[in-house]
Amino acid sequence: MKTTSPFLCSSFLIAFAGQSFALTQSDKLTIQHAVESSITSHYVETSKIPKIMALLETLNSSSEWQLAETEEQVAHLLTDTLQQVDKHFAVNQIPTTTTTEKKEPWFHKLARKNYGFTDVAVLDGNIGYLSFWGFADVTPSLRAKLASVMKVLEDVDALIIDLRENGGGSAQMVQLLSGYFLPEKTHLNSFYNRQTDATTEFWSETNIAGKVRADIPLYILTGPNTFSAAEEFSYNMKHLKRGVIVGEKTKGGANPWQYFPLEHTLRIALPVSKAINPITKTNWENVGVLPDVAVAAKKAKTEAYYQAIQLLLKTSADQDAFLVRERESVAATFNRELTSRND
Repeated sequence: MKTTSPFLCSSFLIAFAGQSFALTQSDKLTIQHAVESSITSHYVETSKIPKIMALLETLNSSSEWQLAETEEQVAHLLTDTLQQVDKHFAVNQIPTTTTTEKKEPWFHKLARKNYGFTDVAVLDGNIGYLSFWGFADVTPSLRAKLASVMKVLEDVDALIIDLRENGGGSAQMVQLLSGYFLPEKTHLNSFYNRQTDATTEFWSETNIAGKVRADIPLYILTGPNTFSAAEEFSYNMKHLKRGVIVGEKTKGGANPWQYFPLEHTLRIALPVSKAINPITKTNWENVGVLPDVAVAAKKAKTEAYYQAIQLLLKTSADQDAFLVRERESVAATFNRELTSRND
């Protein structure tokens, strides 16, 4: 895990290529004690540890646990039990050199695929639209790419940022992107790490290449697949009252995690630090980022577009008559479709 970036996107469940073997009750007890030790030593949400220990004790006396014979079965039972408290928990088998399927690292994939940017457009009515599926590692190349993207959008009168399929990534890119929409250096978020007992603050960047749009109406689209750093950006903008969140609540991953080895060939993933928003003093863990305008995720772009057009029609009396007419045409189309659906 990168120490400079609190968020990672990875799959917990990795297939193990080795042969399974029968576990004794003593083996299972040793594994359970290793789980308890890891959680006691590293889990960031210390107030939840007593509940976890009680659940593990109940699991130990269950018939499912008594009948489990393989590491895969034990890992599954432990994961299901721990996830009753925190969805970040996962127990699985350590990949070996014989693992046949290798997953491409998240940041490598982002850099290889246009840093995640999929759609940059200026819609009718001079509404900007930006869609991307990950927050890439901040490098000179990423900075140049983001600057070119924002150049296309620098003269729009409102902007829709689509994060409905964004799986997250770098907290540093959250800082960089936020700098395009805030008037000054702003405290966005903090992360507390249990191991170091230290809190690191994350502030918006001020070294921005291009125009800063501190007053532009901003609409952020979210859904059940919005995760990690994408959630942080949404949550930050929502509570800074700098953006309107449109869509469905997000997945709910605020606490960065790390793997720790257990007994035999097992390991456990558990959260080691947690986000702390300077305004709410909490985060979006488990609950997700809640939308300001709740609509089905598939309808979020249309709803945000409609709201942006309506807002600009109220404030664009002194603007170009042709632009006003274009916005009125877009609004009329929306109204006809709405009327048709209600008939």
